[in-house]
Amino acid sequence: MSSLEECWKEREEISYKDIFGDIGPNIYPLSAQVFNRISAGTIDPRWLTHGVFRCPPTTSRKSWAYVTSGMSNPWESETPEEFSGLGTEFLMETLEETAWAIDVMHTLMAYNLLLAAGKMGDFPPLNYGHRVPLALSESIKSMMFVYPHDFPHNFSIQSGQVDLIQVVGITPTELEFAKETSSEELKIKIINATGNLLTQRDRDRVE
Repeated sequence: MSSLEECWKEREEISYKDIFGDIGPNIYPLSAQVFNRISAGTIDPRWLTHGVFRCPPTTSRKSWAYVTSGMSNPWESETPEEFSGLGTEFLMETLEETAWAIDVMHTLMAYNLLLAAGKMGDFPPLNYGHRVPLALSESIKSMMFVYPHDFPHNFSIQSGQVDLIQVVGITPTELEFAKETSSEELKIKIINATGNLLTQRDRDRVE
């Protein structure tokens, strides 16, 4: 087994099962169509090995958790680094099992891979505090990237550290609040109002 395969297995079969419990029977892989939707042009075929796990609720968690797998692959290095691959994976929670959450995670992961490859202009990869437009409904218009609330902020595999970044959908009013203060301030406000960081297609803005 290659070093890459060992790291891949360690992330999915050990780290993810420790963090999320049951990660579901399947991984939902990225497709060329996802990249086509955001006019990606030529893509790295390795990106199509990335995907999303849909993790059902556990005895300690009522939400469904969606987590990406692949951005932390150590494609370019055979030796351990501070961060494995891009050093991040994305996480999102929903109250119910849903297909649209996988589509959201695919889109964000594809966008991040393009950013990291320098194909989207002079912008850094997505990280804590960032906000990007992605409409789910008339009320949820953007995605915000923050430190997880009920999950560890990172984990380590033999190729390096991986930061878990939680994605949460926000309203236009909440986006303006985050711009005036910070994403972390908005995160605290949402948790205080709702008790969680669930992403819903429709919800009232937090006051």
